[in-house]
Amino acid sequence: MNTIEIALVPISEIETDENIQYIPLEKVEYFAYIATTLTPLDAFIKVDGYTNALWEYMQEKKYQDKELFSFYDKLIHANMGHPILSSLIELYLLEKEMRNEGISDEYLYQYQKLQNEYLYLLNQLEKR
Repeated sequence: MNTIEIALVPISEIETDENIQYIPLEKVEYFAYIATTLTPLDAFIKVDGYTNALWEYMQEKKYQDKELFSFYDKLIHANMGHPILSSLIELYLLEKEMRNEGISDEYLYQYQKLQNEYLYLLNQLEKR
């Protein structure tokens, strides 16, 4: 099986061959999934409550699972890391809502919009 990796560049740095860091897409998916299982913290935007809860959760994991934390640290300190994590969390939350509430035209519209945003970001970040 071929693992998809995304290329991340640290915030405020210009992309060079030396500063690109790669992480498996499955790690981003795992972080998004974990975030959706946590109790969101208070935030102006719903998804930020989940990303903030994930940050707190990962602070606890920092010393327990250093490899996992290293992937998370690379992700949140990358130019496009937060947007791709947030869009994936939003997709997972919407899928959860649709399972609980049922599918409607509004949900389908929102889902298509979020999926397009996510796929655009993924296309930008996919390892070249």
